[in-house]
Amino acid sequence: MVVYCAMHSAPVHASFSGVSPDSLGQPVDQILISGNRKTQRRYIVKWTGIREGQKLTLPLLKQARQELRDTGLFREIRFQTERHENGELTLHIFLRERKYWLLLPRLSRNGDGDVKAGFRLRMYNLNGADQTLNMLVQQEEESNGDDSEQFRFEYTLPLFAKPYDLKWRLNKKIKNAEVDDFENIETVKLFSMGVSRDWHIDTISIPLTVETTITFEERDLDEPYPEELEAREAGYYNRLKLELVFDDEHSERFRRFGSYYSVAISRGFEWLDSDYDSSILEMQAIGFEPLNRYDNFNFRVVFAIANDSPFNYTHYGIGGASNLRGLEGIDDRGDARVFGNFEYIFAYRKHPGLRHTLFVDVGNIYDDFDDIDLSDLYYTVGTGFRWKIESFVKTDLFIDYGYDIEGQTGKLYGGTSLAF
Repeated sequence: MVVYCAMHSAPVHASFSGVSPDSLGQPVDQILISGNRKTQRRYIVKWTGIREGQKLTLPLLKQARQELRDTGLFREIRFQTERHENGELTLHIFLRERKYWLLLPRLSRNGDGDVKAGFRLRMYNLNGADQTLNMLVQQEEESNGDDSEQFRFEYTLPLFAKPYDLKWRLNKKIKNAEVDDFENIETVKLFSMGVSRDWHIDTISIPLTVETTITFEERDLDEPYPEELEAREAGYYNRLKLELVFDDEHSERFRRFGSYYSVAISRGFEWLDSDYDSSILEMQAIGFEPLNRYDNFNFRVVFAIANDSPFNYTHYGIGGASNLRGLEGIDDRGDARVFGNFEYIFAYRKHPGLRHTLFVDVGNIYDDFDDIDLSDLYYTVGTGFRWKIESFVKTDLFIDYGYDIEGQTGKLYGGTSLAF
């Protein structure tokens, strides 16, 4: 078959060197996809947003490439056009897939003597349909003598009939706990299922997502704690959660850009056979701001309040790799939490997959909403390194060192997934 496309023509854009200028504005008669060894073709076409019969434009190609990048499943994405003798236009999409599963041992010990050991399995793009499996098996030995065994199973199933997604999670944890020489075995079982739907508003280009989740949680005790200990209780905390999300977060090759905002309300209901009417409000704002071709300023701010602590156990703690790095060993817990993370990240110019970060974390926990005092905050500072491993889906090796300014102590953290 004779090809009309002028391969010698100057590219319309440096990122689309295989797209000939005379193909723009013309309807796409055929879409061919190469390199998708596992990912199903119909999902790739759906993610691009390009349909046969649609006129090809540069903004459409840019949007298609970004949507494919945001899945995190592909190392390389290229487009090429081909004009045939009969005038028909074929769009070729060349892909290079990433590795979809990662099995990692988990072994950690903090400065307080708590030890965690086990393994974690992450599998992406199951069935070639962007389905995700996370499984964790872990044993923990705490410095206070408590120990626990945990099994967690999470499965995310994006439904093909967008804009709906389905997610469900199964978690079981057995903990040998000791309070004032009273020993007990606590068993926690949790099952949740959520359905989300994209909600388009004319004045906003990015859809809002509304997600509803139902969770069933049960805690059993071999023997009830004596009342004078005021320790954990057995019972059920079955609840509904409504969450509104604005997700304008996107990915480049080695970094992210855009923003993410969410507001979630959870409440236990007696008609769900819940023993607690606890209500939870959680708000989060995340931003990824490119400063130049390589560097970023990233931030996260979280505000959360709750009441009627289920199982006689307050909702929130603080400290650790997921919120205030460098702060550990705080025994206090509360039903209100405020914290923020602020990072300056710069990439090494010759190796942009390697990045160095300087960060400041600030926040605290309080007994309840009325006790929130923004003049009473912990401050930590630190530095760290990031390595974006292109071969694997959503895998960033990181090492962070955080320093607690007030306590004058430091903590070292490492892992394979970033806190935000």
